[in-house]
Amino acid sequence: MGYHLRRQLREALGPNITGLQRAVALEIADDANEDTRRSWVALEDLARWAGAKDAVVVRNALKRLAAAGWEFRVPIGKGKDGRILYAVPGVRMTFVVPPFEGVATATSKGEPPLPQGVATAHSEGATAHSEGATATPFSSGPSAPQGEETSTQGGATATPSSAARQITADEKKEFGNFWALYPKSKDYDKTLEAWTAAVLGGTDPQKLTTAAVAYAREVAGKEFQYVKHSANWLRERRYEDKYEPEPTGRPQLRAVSGGWQPFRNPENQDVYDEPLI
Repeated sequence: MGYHLRRQLREALGPNITGLQRAVALEIADDANEDTRRSWVALEDLARWAGAKDAVVVRNALKRLAAAGWEFRVPIGKGKDGRILYAVPGVRMTFVVPPFEGVATATSKGEPPLPQGVATAHSEGATAHSEGATATPFSSGPSAPQGEETSTQGGATATPSSAARQITADEKKEFGNFWALYPKSKDYDKTLEAWTAAVLGGTDPQKLTTAAVAYAREVAGKEFQYVKHSANWLRERRYEDKYEPEPTGRPQLRAVSGGWQPFRNPENQDVYDEPLI
């Protein structure tokens, strides 16, 4: 794997890339192929290796790395609003170690910037460029990749993720409606993550709530264990399903055989002699 690449990266990152951001970057480099510089590690594994709480924390660390000029995420396309996508439901995030040359390395105050990809210490032979260090990032197409919101990037000159579209206050209220109306709301954080990915992907929040109510009508009376968890329902895009329309309160009219028949007086005249009750 990328043992030598990791040693080079830990020198190139500089002193200001610390903590979880540094751990995430080095673990990606350690897992990456030395020649292609690519890694297909799952976010859950990356969180475990880096000692992070969960995948959400790792995604935030990746955004901060991008804002500092170290973009490891491989873009998979653009959303409807033009924002770059790194993952969507059903397609997980993949990574590539960016080239050290041309990436601004953070340095301590008063110290001149160091040339990228050149080690500053003679430890463990980290004085030579890693194999393929001058390769262009994202040179090969992304593989089948797990959902995540987006931020802008431009390789070595990535802009801060704060420029990405954010969930509005009204949309947050609509999530509250969704959470309250869905028939089996479980795991708030994962549900919010999947809901946010759907909204940032272009789905109307009210559509999600309306579909949740329709799904609740469909599963009414079923055993609770067979009702989908809210996070899974969103990840599987079940809000795109066709549900039975909401009842209008009017009786269902059904056609009967024989067609229309005119009214006829009863042939038995005795019915007119019956007393009224």
